[in-house]
Amino acid sequence: MHQNEAHRSEALNIVLRKIPDLELVPQAQWASICRAVEDLTEQALHTGDRAARRDFHESLHLLQGVVSAAPHTWGAVHSASARSFYLRQVLFNALMARELSRIADLALPPVPKNPSRLTEYLLDVNADHIASRHPVFDYLREQASLRQVKSFFYQEGSVDARFDDLIALAQIGLDGSVKDEYAHNFEDEMGHGNPDRVHTVLFERTANYVAKFGGEDASVPTVPCTEALACSNLQVGMALDRRHVWRMAGYLAAFELNATDRCRRLTDACVRQGMDEGELTYLTEHIDADVGHAEGLFEEILLPMAASDERASLEIAQGFVLRLQTSQEYCDELLRGFLTTPTL
Repeated sequence: MHQNEAHRSEALNIVLRKIPDLELVPQAQWASICRAVEDLTEQALHTGDRAARRDFHESLHLLQGVVSAAPHTWGAVHSASARSFYLRQVLFNALMARELSRIADLALPPVPKNPSRLTEYLLDVNADHIASRHPVFDYLREQASLRQVKSFFYQEGSVDARFDDLIALAQIGLDGSVKDEYAHNFEDEMGHGNPDRVHTVLFERTANYVAKFGGEDASVPTVPCTEALACSNLQVGMALDRRHVWRMAGYLAAFELNATDRCRRLTDACVRQGMDEGELTYLTEHIDADVGHAEGLFEEILLPMAASDERASLEIAQGFVLRLQTSQEYCDELLRGFLTTPTL
């Protein structure tokens, strides 16, 4: 146990959930909460305290979730709360600063100043990064147990099940081909007007099929791992913060670029277990759709953005690498769990 772990009191995310309205908290208690957030941030991002890292991401997930909360819930009450927004920004700004610092330490070639060379540069970076061909997908396709396949699919739900919301947020305030391409992507996510083809509906349907195949398994982990929450928190945070519009575009490009191969391998993993490919619609549709999405992001979004401002290329590249890095850490954690607990 890390020395900081022994001194931790009740988790911040639990404390926050117990407060009906942060705006009504007395000043002394509010000051205590702010100090707790600062302490948690330090422990989670700059020490080896895994419990703090978990609490950090659960707390950020809670605070970011207010933007999509249902009425009469904790999130709805805090959707217009200045204090909720402040806490969210403290956590997310610290997370983003840490992640940008980490990628700055990577041995990557300098981002080209000529926008026409940006696509080639990003494709080369992707090809050299383990996230583009992470071994967890080969493991799933060739060796994983049914329980492990189910576990992985559940984890994916916390990372990309609400991709439509990300696209909707990403296009706000943009114009021209950039907005048109985001709109085209969003139209695909929304099933072109067919409620049965909406991708969140397809995901839920496919996830239910996978969960029930061969009988429901109560031992399958149903809580997203910390690294899955980290992926979700980073992408949602960028989508909500207008300072990261260019980084968000780069992040989405890396996401879409590698989705096709991942969906193909995960489909193979499910079929190897005896599942009906026809029931895996969410996966099979993305094998083809994300090829076009990636091409559109590069040609109609990234290049126009890069051409519009000399600062854009660097931030696009940062967002691109942020996706690769967080994806690698997420996949590393899952593969490590699969290999050390083969009966999972």
